[in-house]
Amino acid sequence: MTGFMDEDIVKEILILMIPILCLLAMVGCRAAPGAECMIVAHRGASQDAPENTLAAFRLGFEQGADRIEGDFRMTSDGHIIAMHDRTLSRTTGDPRETADVPLGGIRSLGAGDWGPWKGGEFRNEGVPTLAEVLAIVPEDRGILVEVKDSDRIVPVLIRELERSGLDRDRVAVIAFDREVVATMKRASPKWKAMWLTSFSRRNGTWSPTVDEVIEIAKSIGADGVDVEADPAVVDRTFVERVRSAGLELHVWTVNDPQLALVLREIGVDSITTDRPAVIRKAIVR
Repeated sequence: MTGFMDEDIVKEILILMIPILCLLAMVGCRAAPGAECMIVAHRGASQDAPENTLAAFRLGFEQGADRIEGDFRMTSDGHIIAMHDRTLSRTTGDPRETADVPLGGIRSLGAGDWGPWKGGEFRNEGVPTLAEVLAIVPEDRGILVEVKDSDRIVPVLIRELERSGLDRDRVAVIAFDREVVATMKRASPKWKAMWLTSFSRRNGTWSPTVDEVIEIAKSIGADGVDVEADPAVVDRTFVERVRSAGLELHVWTVNDPQLALVLREIGVDSITTDRPAVIRKAIVR
């Protein structure tokens, strides 16, 4: 018996190992930071349909978005509806504040028959409730719920999320208001919540700094941050710092395909856009 393996046996072993090695390589690629970058439809596909309507949210999914993002406030009688502004005027023509109108009064308003959409194909689109929006999220997709209200919304929000039956990994609550994020995590830690922030430049310095972003997110128990996609701030080092702190990093609002490609390459978790189909095409190879 010799100390060397037969050459034919060696060849057979190598042939058998090829599929295993390929599989391991594929798994390694998928696990790499930034290998999967989700597309988030900002207020739905808001370039092509009235923002924060069911038509816009459905179109966002049709255009290839992994997630939709919508803005939510409470009515005077405690219902949560999809509405960005404090008043109803910009999207419905009604001058009243959202918080002063009951759901029944908002139901009579046409979000798809105002402004640039007036008289078009969306004339029957109204203002949906959060429950109605959650109900149209497909099984393989998700939603970012941006809270435009105060932390008073949290108990009702948790109740609606529980009723929806959506898996918690398909939902994230996001807010500029730090108290909303902190209250959400205290009340129901299982639901993901992230802090939103933009950036400003004063005396040559960008604020908040990456250190401040991390510190604030940690102090309120956030699972991650969703930041303004300013390339002067959000670079590879910024991404690495946030990730090393154990936080997710998402960016908004990106409609430039070239910028989207750069952001994908430096490893952000998701890109929010008004143009899901365009950005999807840009970042998928």
